[in-house]
Amino acid sequence: MPTAEVSGPITNGSRGFPATPAVVDLAAAGYVEEEFFVAGTARAFEPDGDWGIDGVWPVREAASAEYKTRILVRRPSDPNKFSGVVVVEWFNVTSLIDLDVDFKFLSQEILRSGHAWVGVTAQAISIESNGTGPLGPDVLGLMAWDSARYESLYHPGDAYSYDIYSQVGATLKAPGDTDPLGGLKPRILLADGESQSAFALLTYVNAIHSGALVYDGFLVHSRGGTGLPLSDGVLAAAPAQVRNDLKAPVFQFITESDLFTLGKGDYSFPRARQPNSDTVHTWEVAGTAHADAYSLAQLNKQGNLQFDSFYDLSSILGIVNTAPQNLAMNAALRALVTWVRTGESPGSAAPIETLNEAIVRDVPGNALGGVRLPHMEAPVAVQTGEGPIQFSGQTIPFDQATLDALYPSAQAYIQAVEEAAQAAVDGGFLLQVDADTLVAQARQHPPVE
Repeated sequence: MPTAEVSGPITNGSRGFPATPAVVDLAAAGYVEEEFFVAGTARAFEPDGDWGIDGVWPVREAASAEYKTRILVRRPSDPNKFSGVVVVEWFNVTSLIDLDVDFKFLSQEILRSGHAWVGVTAQAISIESNGTGPLGPDVLGLMAWDSARYESLYHPGDAYSYDIYSQVGATLKAPGDTDPLGGLKPRILLADGESQSAFALLTYVNAIHSGALVYDGFLVHSRGGTGLPLSDGVLAAAPAQVRNDLKAPVFQFITESDLFTLGKGDYSFPRARQPNSDTVHTWEVAGTAHADAYSLAQLNKQGNLQFDSFYDLSSILGIVNTAPQNLAMNAALRALVTWVRTGESPGSAAPIETLNEAIVRDVPGNALGGVRLPHMEAPVAVQTGEGPIQFSGQTIPFDQATLDALYPSAQAYIQAVEEAAQAAVDGGFLLQVDADTLVAQARQHPPVE
């Protein structure tokens, strides 16, 4: 696999910091953030035979073109603190800018574990967009946001994004004179993407990985029933499962929202369900939403830090889903690292129950089945992936009469949370450190007396 030519760290420009800045205190965690440009010649691919539901998607090289894009690196400043794991996130560009969606979800686990993280501007639109996205007219792509910093970038189109992503991974493993990881030697390289980027990763896994063999594992977070197109006008098969003949494990993390709001019929995720195997594993996490309050609060902070003006998301944070999806993501990342290192598969749970393209719910309205954290087993509200804000679900608190009926005393509630947290830890769906936090919160703020 060819590697890219790396330049940097990049420090020029009119803004004084890179796009997609971290909104957690990296310095306090002993981390540094640096930006680099990567350049080379990438290939585009086209189907070389039929693409079916099994995900075995043959391709052949169709064209080649030069590119120059950027990567953003967050790594331990002390090499002795480095775990050997690098999470390589395909930036989400649904809003026409680079978003580090999964770093927001995973920052707790990344920082406390000593992993490095690399965000990749794999697609063209976030370089070229000019204020036409949904987050406001001042929310600009790289070149328009800071032309002095990014004017040298060029991208031949999304057909080349898959090979660019491969080349970035290969470069992290075998850098040239300029090492984006500052001398850190990765032992495990994990590909990661959320939503639109998860669709891209499905196509990457099914069509590209077997010819590249760069990444050691994949975290596919929030996809629907198919993958991203391989190139303009070339649609992926639908429904589409993850191919089951690869050595690198693929971990799918699916929220309630992802089941039916990312696609209908053959494009819905339930049509693409497949049994867990030695190389493919899926969690469908009950009571979670595609873009929840946790991630939106960080996005709001990041947008206001980066842009001259930004659509105010604070007004919706109190009504969208507030379930702790990030804690399940912490467990998923640790489980994937263990899976790659030792071959031990993640914990298993039944899928969320569905019937006639709808989620089956209990009387209050919470989903049945799926991975279940304490917010589902010791509930104080209805938590859904569906709601008035698209993809963000909703939180409907129980009234006091319902709470009193469920929990006769504060101790009864605390005990329910303790038991639910322990069950989630035992199942591998929650880390002990995060379970301790949930139990402490329950003890401090029980909803009944």
